[in-house]
Amino acid sequence: MSLSNISDLELIELIKEDHDNLGVIYKRNKEYCISFMRRMTSSISTDELNDVFQDAMLILYEKIVNEDFKLTSSIQTYLNSVCRFQLLNKFRSDKKFVFQEDDTMIDKMDKNMQYDTGINDLLESLEDEKETQYKALEEALKALKEAGGNCYELLTLFWYHKKSLKDLTIFFGYSSSDNTKNQKARCQKRLKKLAFNIINE
Repeated sequence: MSLSNISDLELIELIKEDHDNLGVIYKRNKEYCISFMRRMTSSISTDELNDVFQDAMLILYEKIVNEDFKLTSSIQTYLNSVCRFQLLNKFRSDKKFVFQEDDTMIDKMDKNMQYDTGINDLLESLEDEKETQYKALEEALKALKEAGGNCYELLTLFWYHKKSLKDLTIFFGYSSSDNTKNQKARCQKRLKKLAFNIINE
């Protein structure tokens, strides 16, 4: 299957399986994103525009690996929108930055120049969200430890000490690696439920 002709939705599924496929999005969309931003402002360097695009790519990747993410536009439109919103925030914080967007600057007939004003994702807000999730997971792990049983030790050995399922099977005396895998899945489900409750308290 040629990745150059694959649809956006199919590409997103491939990226979930292997992040190396993100390079296809980079090649497809970078040129149009840079051109799109150039039509919005002439007071920012090419290096800065590249940084904005890189941040937009990181935001998109973090969204893709989140199970709740649903693409409601083309990938190009999403990236344009994120870049635009980042530039707007730069304009608000830096008075030397000249923002020149108007209806005549963006050709609505060119699908590669379209954007969605409802998309307002920022790297900073994404990092804040991840920080909240990390703290919730830490608290949930602590709760697992206090509750007793093998879940805390099993998960920490697997995640932090990189122990294999075979190693864990021997360590805990389980009957098979499949049994260990099932036990780990139950522990992860329990941890996720605890973390979800902590976030929503």
